[in-house]
Amino acid sequence: MAFTIKKSAELNQQAGAVIDHAQLIDVRAFLLHAEVLDIEASGELQQIKSLETTMGIGREMGNLTYHFEHEIVLKGDQGKDAVKLQVHLGALFEFPAEDEPGGDVTEDSLVAFGQTSAQLAVHPYLRVAVSDLTARLGCPPVTLALLKR
Repeated sequence: MAFTIKKSAELNQQAGAVIDHAQLIDVRAFLLHAEVLDIEASGELQQIKSLETTMGIGREMGNLTYHFEHEIVLKGDQGKDAVKLQVHLGALFEFPAEDEPGGDVTEDSLVAFGQTSAQLAVHPYLRVAVSDLTARLGCPPVTLALLKR
């Protein structure tokens, strides 16, 4: 089952002002952390059914930075908390400065872009991190579902 981004015409319209001028430069990991909470329960991990994301936005000169924080607790045998993951990823976009053509956008547009396009750009990196971290703990690798609009 895929994770979905809340769909609203208003959100997509607001993001459009940023989409027209933003160019993805880089995606980086800021924090990758994993720990086993219950060794016995970690032998059989359940799929992640919901994903909570905290987003931060920075803007400097001709760049936009989006920071996505994910704190995930994976359930194991008998629904016990088995593994805890922390994955913080950043996406850097080239974007016109506020005084340049196309750079004068509202804060709502920047947030809408982060909740849609920027999050879609970062999600494959999150999927790799979750699979890699669970495998490195000696657990069955967990594959996150796709993120769709």
